[in-house]
Amino acid sequence: MSRKLCIQFEIRNLLIMKDTLKQMGVNYNELNAEELEISRSYNAIHMNARTGEISYDSDDEHRVNEIKQNYTVNLYKDQAIREGMQLREERKANGEVHLTLLH
Repeated sequence: MSRKLCIQFEIRNLLIMKDTLKQMGVNYNELNAEELEISRSYNAIHMNARTGEISYDSDDEHRVNEIKQNYTVNLYKDQAIREGMQLREERKANGEVHLTLLH
């Protein structure tokens, strides 16, 4: 049996979140300037950048974790590029992502 979950996750840059979802092939709806919704089979995944809340069905926990990981990687990559750093990304078979940033 699934249940509705709500977690706190800081979404610092909604544009990067949108780009992350596009890269992952995830279709989303913009509810307003601060909220995104991803339609799923049972309950939608709802993200609120202002409050930092992500609400979703427990069956979608793996997908939400994947979105969070990819968003975080993209956020740090964007920050590194803005600061003029060199960046090396290594994705492991177990799903881990290693970023190496050099000035």
